[in-house]
Amino acid sequence: MISLDDMMVFTRVVETQSFTKAADQLGIGKARVSQIVTKLEKELNTRLLHRTTRSLSLTDTGLGYYEKCQMIQELATQANTEAQKFSSEPSGLIRISTPIGNATYTNIFSKFLNQYPQVQLDLLESDSYSDLIESRCDIAIRASSALEDSSLYATRIGEFNDILCASPDYIKRFHELKSAQDLLKLDWISHHIVHGDKQLLLKSSQGEVVKLNMKPKVQVRTTNTLKDFLINHIGFGVLPDFAVKKELASGELVRILPNIHDVTIPLYAVYQNKALMPLKTRTLIDFLKKEGEALKKDVVHKQ
Repeated sequence: MISLDDMMVFTRVVETQSFTKAADQLGIGKARVSQIVTKLEKELNTRLLHRTTRSLSLTDTGLGYYEKCQMIQELATQANTEAQKFSSEPSGLIRISTPIGNATYTNIFSKFLNQYPQVQLDLLESDSYSDLIESRCDIAIRASSALEDSSLYATRIGEFNDILCASPDYIKRFHELKSAQDLLKLDWISHHIVHGDKQLLLKSSQGEVVKLNMKPKVQVRTTNTLKDFLINHIGFGVLPDFAVKKELASGELVRILPNIHDVTIPLYAVYQNKALMPLKTRTLIDFLKKEGEALKKDVVHKQ
């Protein structure tokens, strides 16, 4: 099989009009350059160069071959230039698995796109667990650092609070809620993927754990659907604070029993082996980490 490297050696000989000069530029011996050109001619079964003790010249076949080699060399140079450009400036498509309803990270992604206009995002939004490799995602945003493969890595990029919510109109139907046991009087809207359908696990900020054995009124598979049932006064549920930020501010939903359930849950960016990570992916992970730290500081400052 003819080597591209041998073709480039031939091209250098033609361009320098000398085996000696070509050898000096390539950093190999003159005899080796001569051997490569001779080998190339044998493999092609044709003469490419007329050789004399004083000069070199192309045969007709050699001229046509040299022109094609030039084209290959130019394409290789262009490919290398473009690859180097991509490695110095984030660009291209990034596939991200992310939970549904995370408006905070939608805003962060928008900020990232404004800063790096050559990047495109493909968001796979789901509250279900997504296998990073099977889904061909570059990054998965998860509320867990659990890794399904030893080649994966996790970087903490932020956190959120898990809280109990209901609509004011729904809560009015009951006497004042004082303890976790009072929740047994209410209808539970369960996020089946997160909480299941048999037991509601509550945990205070002090680490006190309460387990309530109860059946849900409704089971859902997405955060947005759970939120809609709460807004429609069907029951109470457990939601991440980022998913109900707007509704809490407007009064559509209220937080209940904050002393009973208030869990800070870390968010991670999970990604594949970082040894050969593309610049676009590395830049986004660093961006998410920086923005997550800024959000945490902002929350602490407001409190």
